[in-house]
Amino acid sequence: MKKQSKYQEVVSYLKNGIESGRFPTGSRLPSIRQLSLDFHCSKDTVQRALLELRHEQYLYAKPQSGYYVLEQGQHQDLEIEVTDEHASAYDDFRLCVNETLIGRENYLFNYYDNQEGLEDLRQSIHKLLFDQALYCKADQLVLTSGTQQALFILSQISFPSQAKEILVEQPTYHRMNRLLIAQGLDYQTIERGIDGIDLEELEGHFKTGQIKFFYTIPRFHYPLGHSYSEQDKRAILDLAAKYGVYIVEDDYLGDLDSKRGQTFHYLDTEERVIYIKSFSTSLFPALRITALILPNAIKEAFVAYKNILDYDSNLIMQKALSLYIDSQLFEKNRLARLSNQEDYQKQIEERLANTPCPLPHFPLHDGLLLDLRQYPKIASLKHSQLGLNFFEEAYLGACPYQFAKVSLDNLEKVLNYLKAELD
Repeated sequence: MKKQSKYQEVVSYLKNGIESGRFPTGSRLPSIRQLSLDFHCSKDTVQRALLELRHEQYLYAKPQSGYYVLEQGQHQDLEIEVTDEHASAYDDFRLCVNETLIGRENYLFNYYDNQEGLEDLRQSIHKLLFDQALYCKADQLVLTSGTQQALFILSQISFPSQAKEILVEQPTYHRMNRLLIAQGLDYQTIERGIDGIDLEELEGHFKTGQIKFFYTIPRFHYPLGHSYSEQDKRAILDLAAKYGVYIVEDDYLGDLDSKRGQTFHYLDTEERVIYIKSFSTSLFPALRITALILPNAIKEAFVAYKNILDYDSNLIMQKALSLYIDSQLFEKNRLARLSNQEDYQKQIEERLANTPCPLPHFPLHDGLLLDLRQYPKIASLKHSQLGLNFFEEAYLGACPYQFAKVSLDNLEKVLNYLKAELD
């Protein structure tokens, strides 16, 4: 029989005590400190156990007082109906935020010791990344206040090559475009299409010796939705190593990849990849916490510049996210999102089966991508009030209006419009 972990021991002890009546309704449970002494484990381990029981509604918390037993019969199974994509994640995370405010935590007073991010959260993310085949040392992880701050710092610091220009795909993440323009940064562009990029053109850019880093969204590209093949990733990495270029890998939708495709970071053997993982997309936009895996050659410069901007992201939110990950709530939410994603795609397929699309099209995680390159009536489509997204902000130059996204809500209306226009 497999030995229980300390975490499981605490959960079993408290749950059995509540169900047997040893801890009667309304009674106060032993303190976190006492339980950690009794079980010879950390306070974090006890807090995670209490969080699980609180989530299962065996107990409730009183600020500055402790944990108390709920009336038997009020607790319920963990399985709940998800009625909104972010509702369950929000409720679970709010519970974790409340947990961080119950005890008197030392981390709130060690403000200047968290310049790379709260140690608890960095350790939690390190384990999470390991489970996702993203192998790194814990001291390579740095946390920022969102992806935008991470990209800003990378754009400002010097890289070993001393090159100045940033290479970006077009189209790409609109905030990256805004950053380049607002800061007056030197940049080059390369077209990213449905079939990827031209590797010969990419080598031409790298050959100039002026490229500081290549910013790319290899998995579920924004806004076109496709991913690089492993063959293309290896070819791009070879070129980066050959010409001394760094790759900034923005993996903003990596948690929604059911196939768990290999990342640039996984394939990299030359420490040429800067990996970016955002928790805003995985959970909810207001959670501005992003993790970076930084090569040793640029980590010191990155942290030094970050300390000029701020010392850390919100420590309470960082602690809450650490609890959220360690309590397996992040994984629960990820699986729920994947399930919702499958249901969403099935609904799109059903609509397409009833009303076939007359244009080439591709699935997106939040809609359907229409290929308009052969569509003869772009001007009328632009002014059709159909709620299409043409990704104007995803281009540094003029938008070519080659693609458009349609949401599930508008899909039937758009399909009927296109059919009428092309008949």
